Amino acid sequence: MNFFKKFIERRRPHVIGLCGENLEAIRLRRDVEECLSSMVAEGDLSRAPPVHIIDNEAAKVYMLSKTATSEHSGYPPTLLQAISLARLLLDPLLEYAHLWNADEDIFCLGFHPLQGEISKEVLSNVLARELINRVNEVGVDVNRCLEHPHTANVLQFVCGLGPRKATHLLKMLKQHDHLLESRTKLVTLCRMGPKVFMNCAGFIKIDTTRVAEKTDAYVEVLDGSRVHPETYEWARKMAVDALEVDDSADPTTALEEILQAPDRLKDLDLDAFAEELKRQGFGEKKATLYDISAELNHRYKDQRRPFIPLSDQELFGLLTKESKNSLIEEKRVCGVVTGVQFKKIPEDQRQAYISGQEHMQRIQESEYWECSFCRMPIISNKLYEHLQIRDSRKGGCPGIPVGIRVRLDNGISGFIPNKMISDKPESFKNPLERVKMNQPIYCRIIKLEPEKFSCLLSCRSSDLNKEPTTEHDHYWDSDAEKEDIEKDRGAKIQKAESNFTHRQIVHPQFHNVSYREAQRMLGSKDTGDIVIRPSAKSNNRLTISWKVTDGVVGNIDVEEHDKDDPSELGRRLTILGEEFDDLDEAIARFLYPMADLCRDVMSHKYYMDGTFSEERDKVEQKLRDEKRASPSRIPYTLTASRTYPAKFVLSYLARVKPCHEYISVTSEGLKFRQKFFPSLDQLLAWFKVHFREPPPGLNVQHRR
Repeated sequence: MNFFKKFIERRRPHVIGLCGENLEAIRLRRDVEECLSSMVAEGDLSRAPPVHIIDNEAAKVYMLSKTATSEHSGYPPTLLQAISLARLLLDPLLEYAHLWNADEDIFCLGFHPLQGEISKEVLSNVLARELINRVNEVGVDVNRCLEHPHTANVLQFVCGLGPRKATHLLKMLKQHDHLLESRTKLVTLCRMGPKVFMNCAGFIKIDTTRVAEKTDAYVEVLDGSRVHPETYEWARKMAVDALEVDDSADPTTALEEILQAPDRLKDLDLDAFAEELKRQGFGEKKATLYDISAELNHRYKDQRRPFIPLSDQELFGLLTKESKNSLIEEKRVCGVVTGVQFKKIPEDQRQAYISGQEHMQRIQESEYWECSFCRMPIISNKLYEHLQIRDSRKGGCPGIPVGIRVRLDNGISGFIPNKMISDKPESFKNPLERVKMNQPIYCRIIKLEPEKFSCLLSCRSSDLNKEPTTEHDHYWDSDAEKEDIEKDRGAKIQKAESNFTHRQIVHPQFHNVSYREAQRMLGSKDTGDIVIRPSAKSNNRLTISWKVTDGVVGNIDVEEHDKDDPSELGRRLTILGEEFDDLDEAIARFLYPMADLCRDVMSHKYYMDGTFSEERDKVEQKLRDEKRASPSRIPYTLTASRTYPAKFVLSYLARVKPCHEYISVTSEGLKFRQKFFPSLDQLLAWFKVHFREPPPGLNVQHRR
């Protein structure tokens, strides 16, 4: 920063522009502003120049262009980009016109997301028209174009000129001491034709003050205004009339006086003047006279709106490369966990706990204690220091965890409060129980805050699974959309149901039906009843659909081997690698044992008939009620799974949090914790002895 300070002291800039490439620009602006403030405080600067972040797309195009290489040979790319940024900040019109060159650099800019949908010719015509309008609105100082070649490209957009005439004009002036003293020299010196002169003269301005310093010739003050040469006499007449002097007075002197005191023009009756001109055959010139009056009040006043810094929304889009359509509320995004957000402990509460250890809970069978504020494990000899030290980096308590910080892929920072980490925030005390540092995490945007470059996020399952609402225009036909969605859904279901080949198999339980039809057929049947049907996977497979309980139908995949005809039954069948001679043997040896085990489970006194394992709240409430009624007992329940047919869930409450573990029904017995049991009673007897042991391998417990 010392080099930067010396540079600022030497150059004394009026404004500083920063490249708006990414979110680093925000941090850089903060550092620069702090540096400038310190210079003002130290007396090195009288005032701090404003610091603005600038859209650098045009600067990047210029940096990579042949024009930049030819104008500044040997300059590094970043310096070329900085030069273009400074020009953009001074006058963006000149820099955009500078990109309208033989290499067509201007077409490298992105003006609209749908820009690619129109032809290059159409885009070229629109851009040319806009540049012509803006350039002629502002005017072109030809002498400046001669002094600063990078501004010369605007001359081609002056009415009546073009690329060739503009180039010829500059060439002629370079041959004659690089100075255009008056508009009349466009004809006398540059040999401009009368029609071209009449078209362009009013838009070519001359800085009369600077020209007067360089030449002894007469300088026409009106050459520095928008007043056209053909109406110079009217302007002089207006000046003479406004000063109320004789017609014999020098009009040039009168004009110079009016330019010093333009308020005197207000007393002129321009309407009467216009009527007189109309009577003399000049036509309707009322608007022209009022334009001349305005121009004499302020010669070549810039009609463009003043420079306005980028708004928060514009800056957000520029630095994140996100638009109002690409990053919206309710959008699902991916980020990385960067840390835990803590809330500062109130000082009175901190002091109240320092004297004792009520704020600590000992972690079982260890020398560590858990802080009730930050929920971190603290070694016993550091308990007092943990709350006494104010700096968390030195071992002090950081405070109460209120959520987690997330960094999205586009660099935006996000915050997930504790209540939005899980649908049951009371199930954890420290957010790090649910997430880990640097862990990728999917979230839903709840609220965007462009001014802070941040957003409020949620990773609750209910929010992630919720369909986002889509904003449509006023002409969107919502009814037609619903009809189309229903039509597509029906077509998909119909296609899936009919996606099987009819088979010629003689068996009392075989039917050429779909899975949905098999469900209807088994609806009123008993546990273990079956429907054998064609498989949608291939012609060499069958599916045995069997009823587990009301609302749950399982499917067993049967592979066929040694087939003479695709529509007939194979002479050899296999299920999960086990071989059978025919369907009856497969049903007797594989399916019936599973059905018997299901009936064994569903007849148990703690089986919740009519309740499925997916109804987690209902199951856990029953466990808590039983625990409350009998605290010394470990209550448990059995429920069928609708999501996974032929699986049951054993739910129990040993301490505070209910636990849920799957029991799989197989032909070999009930599978629980990688062990097989021939009956439910033997399974429960083993469980009551080993329930404290964690499940081997992958932990399938679902804790809430």
